[in-house]
Amino acid sequence: MDYKLLSDYPRDGVDRLLNVIHLFRDIRATSEWQYDVLLKRSRLVSLSAGEPLLHVGDVDQWVYFLLRGELQVHVDDAAAASGDRPLAVIRPGEVFGDLSMLLAEPRSATIVASPGGQEIQVLAVDCTLFGDLEDFSLLHLPTKLVFYRNMTHSLRWKLEVYRSKYPTHELANSHRKLKLYTGPKNSKEELLALADQARALARILLDWNAEFGSGHLATEEADMSDFLESILS
Repeated sequence: MDYKLLSDYPRDGVDRLLNVIHLFRDIRATSEWQYDVLLKRSRLVSLSAGEPLLHVGDVDQWVYFLLRGELQVHVDDAAAASGDRPLAVIRPGEVFGDLSMLLAEPRSATIVASPGGQEIQVLAVDCTLFGDLEDFSLLHLPTKLVFYRNMTHSLRWKLEVYRSKYPTHELANSHRKLKLYTGPKNSKEELLALADQARALARILLDWNAEFGSGHLATEEADMSDFLESILS
């Protein structure tokens, strides 16, 4: 595994690379200076085929975006090492690792570079900057609002995928029952509400993932990895 600072690359190349990621594009549109702050807390990670990136039980505050190649999601290190069929496949443009960051809990899956594939490139973002909702010394309120809006949107999309697949499951409408924020926009109150909503959505998504991990949901489909794509993290 090879970690490199974004400052090691030409700036115009970095900007083009990150322009496909909604979070970075939205933050840059809000403030070039805030975009620079986030770049300094981000790394590019290169992996060889079959190399692990994350392990079950890891504890950190990093969120990841796959830029190139393919990653596999396994229930644990043993399943990854044995070459078992992955629970999910992560493809370019997808975000992962967000559940652990939002809930401050150990990682619930092992993620490895797909064997026999091309070199994998991942953007890793240190999200400790977003954790303290009262601290605006480095990241300002508009930047943190962009982050939590992106997180809630991503989580709701993943939950809608589960709902569309299993509309009669007891968890199917859980995320739709969460109260949406209706107060003043672009305020600290909105930030706090978005953070609470993101954590609640993350908890529901973990419950769905646990259903698959335990085998409670139907698994007779020909290729579950197509459905689980981008769900587990």
